[in-house]
Amino acid sequence: MLNVPLICSTLLLNIRHVDFTRLTWVYISCVFIGYYVFPLLFVIILISLFFFSLRRVAICCSGAIITIFVYYLLLDSFMYNITKIHIDFFWLGYVFNDFSGLGLPTPTRHTLLVALLGIIAVEVGIFTVARMVRKPKCLILTFSLLTILAFGVSQVIHIVAYQRNNNRITSLTPHLPAYIPFTSHKNAVKYGGLLPIGETESGVTSKEYQYSSLNYPLSDMKYSAPYGKKLPNIVIILLESWRFDMMNDAVSPNIFALSQKSSMFLKHFSSGNQTTCGIFGMFYGLHPTYWTAVKANSTLIDNPVLIDVLKKNKYSFGIYAKSKFERHKIKDTIFRGIEVHESFSGKSIPDQDKDLTRQLISFLHEQTGSQRPFMALAFFKSSHCPYCYPEAHALFRPAKEINLAFTSDGTAPEYYLNDYRNSIHYVDALVGEIIQELESLRALANTIIIITTDHGEEFNDNKANYWGHGSNFTQYQTRVPLIVYFPDKEPQRITHATSHIDIAPTLLQDFFGCTSDILDYSNGRSLFDKQTEMRPFVIGSYFNHAFIVENSVYEIYPMYTKKYKLNDITLKASRPRPDILKIIMGEINRFYGDTGTSKHH
Repeated sequence: MLNVPLICSTLLLNIRHVDFTRLTWVYISCVFIGYYVFPLLFVIILISLFFFSLRRVAICCSGAIITIFVYYLLLDSFMYNITKIHIDFFWLGYVFNDFSGLGLPTPTRHTLLVALLGIIAVEVGIFTVARMVRKPKCLILTFSLLTILAFGVSQVIHIVAYQRNNNRITSLTPHLPAYIPFTSHKNAVKYGGLLPIGETESGVTSKEYQYSSLNYPLSDMKYSAPYGKKLPNIVIILLESWRFDMMNDAVSPNIFALSQKSSMFLKHFSSGNQTTCGIFGMFYGLHPTYWTAVKANSTLIDNPVLIDVLKKNKYSFGIYAKSKFERHKIKDTIFRGIEVHESFSGKSIPDQDKDLTRQLISFLHEQTGSQRPFMALAFFKSSHCPYCYPEAHALFRPAKEINLAFTSDGTAPEYYLNDYRNSIHYVDALVGEIIQELESLRALANTIIIITTDHGEEFNDNKANYWGHGSNFTQYQTRVPLIVYFPDKEPQRITHATSHIDIAPTLLQDFFGCTSDILDYSNGRSLFDKQTEMRPFVIGSYFNHAFIVENSVYEIYPMYTKKYKLNDITLKASRPRPDILKIIMGEINRFYGDTGTSKHH
């Protein structure tokens, strides 16, 4: 309890520039007490129970843990205010093994050492005072209940604020270390009216930017004068869970046929091994480590610069996807103010994908003869596990629906792969209908077609019992097909490594006359820009992320880093070079910082 003021004041260093309201004071106080103090209290209680008969050992262990925890919070605050990166074990190793690589002077190391000695001295004093203080009965129970209550209150507030895009609450999340608050679309809708938490209005004032943890874009976007030709239509087609080796004339004949007239990217990575990070990187052109901050500041950002330029040029939008875009905040962060069609007729997923195709084709017909260009998005779900398709597309045999409860390292994947291939073949037929419709409408001459996916899919490829996606960052879950039909470009095969984050800047530069420096609005580069230096990739997942450097993967968790090879998770990767880590650090903190004077795009 005596450490609570020390813990709270250390955490406040991360958000000292925020102008708090009553609600944010209540929220942040409950977060500090419930999210940070309660777990520490729980650990101390366990130690006390374990060393019940060894009181001095329990006190020494408790003192060491509290000291390390407080020092971590102080060190994290110091690093966050310089680099806008919270310290996990991966970056902690970087700090101590290549401190100079951070660009900080050597005396800073001595300052941090003095800070550690100071915290040790403070803790010795706190423990000395604690022995002298008379402890009331039921102290532990009362304080424990208080921390549990604080945790519950903070998460209820966040659930409602997240659903209502209340920037004053949600924008605090990225400032706090290892903070992953709860969200619940269902409960926020059902019970949110009981709390006086409103939505942050659009058209925010400059004062509202002090709540933001993100500065995107870094400057006003600039575009050149008229292009001399019609703006292109854009059709984006996504096949759920489509891995890089499943684009061929047998599995996806219609897409393969289009690829022969298109630019095909043979070493392309998604920005995620799950849906939200993959979609986010594609439209924002940012590393997925920014996803949390973008969600937290969605009302200030409004939409990515790519969508903004489409709206500015009066594009019509046809967005068709049954992927819970609203619940996952994709609608609020990417398609704000744009209708997203998520309702499709049919009892089965293949039937719904068929109706999605029908609705999209109807949209294309509506655009015929219109003076306005359009952007269409189709996100097909049949190729998601459990891989659904009509019997007419069961070409690959034998096929069997996957049952993860009975798989092991030695499970042969071919049965399940055939099931997956059949689902891809079915979706390919639907894509063929869209392409044929564009041809019949004579729209191909002025339409960019982008065909790719949100992430890959694994089938025990490394004999390590990994299936599906979201479980590791090997090439089977991260490398994906990318076919782009540019009406004014010759077909070509691109062999250098590319990423989903390259798609937005390529469109902005090549077709919308964007003259802003790519560094001001994206972590990507042109898809056609082959550079000789090593290029690291940042790929996101549900609760963590990874860095891919050539053939090595560094999967980042708060308490450890998992290192393995891109093509084989059973092979261990060596430590990354310090100069590469410095590049990564620059990339993942470029759009954080002072937003008080930032300009909206």
